[in-house]
Amino acid sequence: MYLTSKGSLNNTMERIYAFTDEYGAFGWDIANPTVSTHFIITAVLVKDSELAEYAAKAEEIRKKYFQTGEMKSSKVALNHHRREMILNDIMQLPCSFFSVCIDKKACMLNMNSRGLQYKKTFYKFMNNIVHKELKRAFTKLTIVADEIGSNDYMASFCGYVEARQDIPDLLNEANFSFSRSHADVRIQVADFISGTLAYAFDDHKKNLGAPDFLSIIRPKVTRIEIYPKTLKSYILEDSALADDYDRDIASLCFRQAAIFVENNSDSEDSEIKAQVIVAQYLLFRFMNNSTRGYIYTSELRDQLRHTDMAHISESTFRMRIIGKLRDNGVIIASSNRGYKIPSKRSELYDFINHDAKIVIPMLARLKRCRDLVKLATNNDLDLLDQPEYSTLKGFFDSQPN
Repeated sequence: MYLTSKGSLNNTMERIYAFTDEYGAFGWDIANPTVSTHFIITAVLVKDSELAEYAAKAEEIRKKYFQTGEMKSSKVALNHHRREMILNDIMQLPCSFFSVCIDKKACMLNMNSRGLQYKKTFYKFMNNIVHKELKRAFTKLTIVADEIGSNDYMASFCGYVEARQDIPDLLNEANFSFSRSHADVRIQVADFISGTLAYAFDDHKKNLGAPDFLSIIRPKVTRIEIYPKTLKSYILEDSALADDYDRDIASLCFRQAAIFVENNSDSEDSEIKAQVIVAQYLLFRFMNNSTRGYIYTSELRDQLRHTDMAHISESTFRMRIIGKLRDNGVIIASSNRGYKIPSKRSELYDFINHDAKIVIPMLARLKRCRDLVKLATNNDLDLLDQPEYSTLKGFFDSQPN
């Protein structure tokens, strides 16, 4: 029997269920084609109100392609045409996908210093990333995993999350639940998506003639978080940046955003959590979708739809999210088309030109007002003489009349 949750008349934020499964396993002999080069964990995200529809339609897909068996990526293997058909059907489900992709090759660069050569530490490292990302993005979240613990990682993940789940609230809405994956098609979808993403990331599978599966599922992808965050792994190896990007500008802008995320990833402040989520989405688009360009404000705000900042206005979003990110050194270009992390000089000028059209007329009006008041009072009143306006006064006084 599938679990459901009760709604609350006093809480309009809907609970989200995250059905999780993974691709890959522990092991560092990644030159061996039987050892995965990446470890991918996918959470299929479903609204409480759409649980029944999701389960019913996923079961239809399972019966259609797997008859009496489980819906597993490994059963499809290299039958790319069959996988593509299944994915097209999965795209009709009321759900979205959030994945964490661990690049084991990049982890090996500092593996010993972090103890990642040990299975228990490696799994704990991944568990922390997945759990932290999900808990930041979703205020009301229930993670559903396989109760059998049929492999080392899922057993580790179940133990990790169960130990950290909050006390159930008055509606008995716990933050973690078990289900049996072999009998729960909702979890099997996560297995299929994780296995599919391997054809986009795993070095042993990327060149096996698979079509661009990522482009098929992209409309359902909330985010793919890649660890560790290194410019080299994004730009030099698997870059989706436009051909005319400026390496120095792209490097600087990527680094500033990544530093902000790293420095603030553990914050419990709801506003900073929202800033981290937006910065992560900007990074995700920056590195994985060169043709998308600028991102509309509505799309960025939509990333916060399940957080405490879900209902902020557009002006508040610009001031408290984008503005605060810029205050903290994150370089974000803006235009009438939206926002993006710049990758070339022209995008930096987009930012300057856009803001200059706003700032310069405002400064001109302020200067005109100050000059008129000084003239009318024979210089007895300077509106900028107050201490809090010293920077602004110094700017105007340094300009030629």
